[in-house]
Amino acid sequence: MKKNTILKVASIVLALVTIFAIVCAVTVTGSGLLDLSNIVRAICIGVAVVCGILTVVIWKCAKPKD
Repeated sequence: MKKNTILKVASIVLALVTIFAIVCAVTVTGSGLLDLSNIVRAICIGVAVVCGILTVVIWKCAKPKD
């Protein structure tokens, strides 16, 4: 496979991970003695930001240079 195709596939996978992390951050709830929902929410937001940035960078690198 060509390098551009591999980079585009990786970018699409990271975009899906970003969407999943955003959904997890929005829907996480917690209660009880050991409530870790705020920590999980922060981790999900961090993962979404990092994967979103990587998605954009990889997608731009996948464009053919003319």
